[in-house]
Amino acid sequence: MKSNRDQIADAVDRLSLKLLRLHPDNLAISEYNRMYLEKYLADFSFYMSLYVQLLQKALPKLKRPVSESTFIDYGGGCGMLSFLAKELGFKTIIYTDIYDVSVRDAQVISNELNLEIADFWCGDIGDVVNKINLQHIRPDLICSVDVLEHIYNLSGWFASLARIQGDFSLLFMTSANSANPYVARRIMKMQRIAEYAGVEKTSGWKERDTHVSFQSVREELIRNEFPELELRDVKRLATQTRGLRKDDIGVAVKEHLQTGQISFRADHPTNTCDPITGNWVENLIDTEQLKKTIERNYLSVNITNSEYAYSRNKKLNLVKGVLNFLIRCSGSRSLLLSPTYTLEVQRP
Repeated sequence: MKSNRDQIADAVDRLSLKLLRLHPDNLAISEYNRMYLEKYLADFSFYMSLYVQLLQKALPKLKRPVSESTFIDYGGGCGMLSFLAKELGFKTIIYTDIYDVSVRDAQVISNELNLEIADFWCGDIGDVVNKINLQHIRPDLICSVDVLEHIYNLSGWFASLARIQGDFSLLFMTSANSANPYVARRIMKMQRIAEYAGVEKTSGWKERDTHVSFQSVREELIRNEFPELELRDVKRLATQTRGLRKDDIGVAVKEHLQTGQISFRADHPTNTCDPITGNWVENLIDTEQLKKTIERNYLSVNITNSEYAYSRNKKLNLVKGVLNFLIRCSGSRSLLLSPTYTLEVQRP
């Protein structure tokens, strides 16, 4: 019988052959997902390395064979993780995403690859959990790559997750590793640009996202809802509500009008989210606080590091090789050098 590592490697090879026959320009999908699909095709081994590391951690947690297990791809984007899970042989695969455009596009790509995904769901965690429970689905694995750092309300998210009936394992890999100084500096720069300057719309722009300065959007939201406020107060309150979505911004301003203060405090000095959608700009999460949040919902949690994925840059790969050796020597829970970390959650 093949090891998990060999089974995953075979699945990657099979998916690679199918993707070689794919022509993104001929697909009736959005520019947003076409851009991501072209990135995967251009550097397939680099991106697959991330999925492989995730699945190597996930498969040992299964309590039944892969062929009898249900896999949920949360925040699936163009569907690559779902497709790899299908090639791996999971009995049932459910793709989910909050963005309706991605849900439609993933179905188009799935059909083109002739990979049958059991279902495609559009919605947030509350919608997903309700469907799981109403349909009496028993998810064995819930997995994602680069989704954790965009979830608006992590406390509420895990409270919803805990409503799933039965045992399951969740593994979320994120590249927003706040423990790695290099990663943190890069993300803080992105956050400052989004907060104070805005981001120019480019090809493949996600239409639901805000491209102008988040600070200016919050100022406009506050001016429109509270026209009695003076401009200097609007600007100050817009600064104090950095990291809140429009519904919560209104609540915070009302609190200020009643008490003279705002109880909300951002978890990190540069963390910021889209004031309209609540989508974080690579949220730099305090992992210790995150653990406490998860454990309050009677779930067990472990956070593990990962290695750098190799690319076509040979010089950079030499550096990555040294770093990967140091990462292996440092132990799985040391995140200082790791490019990403994986959140591993289970019901005890």
